[in-house]
Amino acid sequence: MNREHWDAVVVGSGFGGSTVALKLAQAGVRVLVLERGRYVDRDDSAWDSRTIQIDRKYQSKTPYEVDERWGRETTYPDDAVGGKSVFYGAASFRMRAEDFELGSRFDPDDIGPVPHMDWPITYEELEPYYSEAEQEIGVAGVRGADPNEPFRSADYPAKPPPYGSTAKLIAKAANKLGLKPFPLPLAINFEESAGRTKCQMCMTCDLFPCKVCAKNDLAVTLLPKAEKLGATVRAKTIVKRLIKSEGRISKIECIDTDSGQETEISCDLCVVSCGAIASAALLLASGLDEVRHGGNLIGRYLMRHCSGIVIGIFPFKTNPERLFHKQIAITDFYFGHPKRGPKGPWGMIQALQTPPPEFVRETAPYPQPVGFLGAKTLPYHAYLLCIAEDLPNIENRVEIDRQRLDSFGSPIGQVYHKYYKRDLLARQALFREAARILRKAHSIVRVRLPIHTYSHALGTTRFGTDPQHSVLDPTCRFHGLSNLYVVDAGFMPTSAGVNPSLTIAANGLRVGKYIADNWDDAINRGAM
Repeated sequence: MNREHWDAVVVGSGFGGSTVALKLAQAGVRVLVLERGRYVDRDDSAWDSRTIQIDRKYQSKTPYEVDERWGRETTYPDDAVGGKSVFYGAASFRMRAEDFELGSRFDPDDIGPVPHMDWPITYEELEPYYSEAEQEIGVAGVRGADPNEPFRSADYPAKPPPYGSTAKLIAKAANKLGLKPFPLPLAINFEESAGRTKCQMCMTCDLFPCKVCAKNDLAVTLLPKAEKLGATVRAKTIVKRLIKSEGRISKIECIDTDSGQETEISCDLCVVSCGAIASAALLLASGLDEVRHGGNLIGRYLMRHCSGIVIGIFPFKTNPERLFHKQIAITDFYFGHPKRGPKGPWGMIQALQTPPPEFVRETAPYPQPVGFLGAKTLPYHAYLLCIAEDLPNIENRVEIDRQRLDSFGSPIGQVYHKYYKRDLLARQALFREAARILRKAHSIVRVRLPIHTYSHALGTTRFGTDPQHSVLDPTCRFHGLSNLYVVDAGFMPTSAGVNPSLTIAANGLRVGKYIADNWDDAINRGAM
């Protein structure tokens, strides 16, 4: 077995891991980033639907099981250097100030005893890091266009392109209903910049890597910057276990996925950022659930948003130019509606890119003829994504099955999740409003499709001030372990109603700065 030592080891290269690594590298810390995926190929395969979506070129070798209505199902996510940013749709929203104080906005009669939901930090504390994340990642948006936009201290670094045909269609209909649609803030390079190819406005963005590196994923933006400052990124490396000794993480056991070579890495600081599901599974596999403070809540309070799609089918082609059309956002119902239920916040509506026909044919959740017909009529479709906030529930969780191991000898994660009735009512309310917009736009058929994926998994290592109700402290340090931090979406005690990527990045910058500014305390403070 190989042995080596680093000042800091970051497990995972997604929004949390990349931002922490950047801050540590800027401070001169000798940092190693471990990533189970590989670098994606920036060739024609990047935009090929069969290769990416059906044959699953970047399918993970470390699956987990989910508990759905039709039984247990094994799920294989996509893995890559840059994490989920390589495959996401680039939507980059800030949470609202009110999202940080959610507990007071719900009646126990609606959901039963209200779980701890308030954040240990405020929006005002995170706001400078939101601005920094937008600059570092390169978000294109229009300041002040969002009717519910929270305070911002800086403008977006770039502007979005003009609306295409589909966006114009949706925006016109929404305006007729008295709504305030606005350009969706996107981490895409729409403008010429030094050394970068601008977006070609293709129709392969959601779920695809970008062939020309115009999508500002972390393998294109933050990680190269961190590497220039001295950070090392090691791809195709599975972390099997964290080894605890005397109130701290002393070693990390990992394995090269190609050679099978095992390595034991000692470190002064350990940062885990594998994603809410994988991080919880790793912490449980490492026995950290036995830590007196915080350990018993590892994997608990899993959230994933209560989302769905409303498809409008029109008597005319909605995107005759066949160009990128994920451009519109609508937040008028973010905080709910004064006259229509349910009470409390609902979430948001945004445009979604029409999927490729081969993907619809082979993955549509209907008998094959319907999938075939859906693929044939795609030029006449418009999609609206509804992201409803789901509330934290201690019974929604990630566990591990120590009797079932993956090909690298790690226990397989098991996911259990059910929505509150109130979550489903919020999605139903957004479905209704999205359907009204599509009807006003002259669609002749509207189809509602719930989403059952865990692409927005959140909340399995929530942070807070009280170890009885949280796994991490307000700096995202693990309660009871002096040098372990967790900075992916698991830290979030509530889900809000927006894509979590920008919030994860902002928090990673915040935690990374704290560690860099307080290095001795960050690695040496005794167990709590």
